[in-house]
Amino acid sequence: MASRPQNTMRSSRSFLILGLMVSLWLGGPVAVPSASAEDQADKRPGILERIGKTAQKVGDKIEQGFTKAGRKLKEKKVGEKIEQKLKKAAHKTAEGLKKAGDKINQKLND
Repeated sequence: MASRPQNTMRSSRSFLILGLMVSLWLGGPVAVPSASAEDQADKRPGILERIGKTAQKVGDKIEQGFTKAGRKLKEKKVGEKIEQKLKKAAHKTAEGLKKAGDKINQKLND
């Protein structure tokens, strides 16, 4: 049995969730004739409000995660370390090219 790629599974789930949200938004809940159910529906937030609040919470969590990750990167001085490694690599490359150029000149002069 062949397994589906992760992206396909994620996109399938996304479309399913999106479809459910749209169908609830367009169709809305079925009206219940009971008066107490109507009173409770007035007190409860609507589907769009709940979706909005949930989206806001998710956005806040994502923002907190990025802030925390940025703080850790700054604390560990990742940028400075990367800069040092790049400088070292550039220096070694320059040395290697100089040696190669010297060998070529030596061969041409012989």
